Amino acid sequence: MEHPNDFLRKFLCAKGFKNTKEREIILKELETRAEHFNAESLYSGLSQKKQRVSKPTIYRTLKLLEKLRLIERFDVRKKIFYYEPVLRGGEHGHLICEECGKIIDFSIGDFGMIKSAIVKEKEFTLGYISIRAFGLCQSCLKAANTPGGET
Repeated sequence: MEHPNDFLRKFLCAKGFKNTKEREIILKELETRAEHFNAESLYSGLSQKKQRVSKPTIYRTLKLLEKLRLIERFDVRKKIFYYEPVLRGGEHGHLICEECGKIIDFSIGDFGMIKSAIVKEKEFTLGYISIRAFGLCQSCLKAANTPGGET
């Protein structure tokens, strides 16, 4: 079975983008990420592994991967963006905590049914669906309901 980032490498080359050493380092790091990530955590992870990739290169690469719809960007709070590879985990939605920014994946069953209902009812050609719900995670809800705001 082909690894998702092997597909990403081939896709980038097919679209005419160079497979630079820095992009290769970033893609390899994305292979190891199970959680949603932001540019800063990606940079920190690479730095801890003694991988030399500049912050501007990380931001440019994330922007390119987003433009090619290979990663999805989440605007968690003002100017704080998290990312997730599109090929990761199948179709699912995201619960985003408005207090701490935590992102929780959830499955709502059959996305195909939702897609076909939209296409049929609205006569709309769908590319993809992104479901995001905002509220408070369990930890922040507990903190909000605890006197003094402590957990």
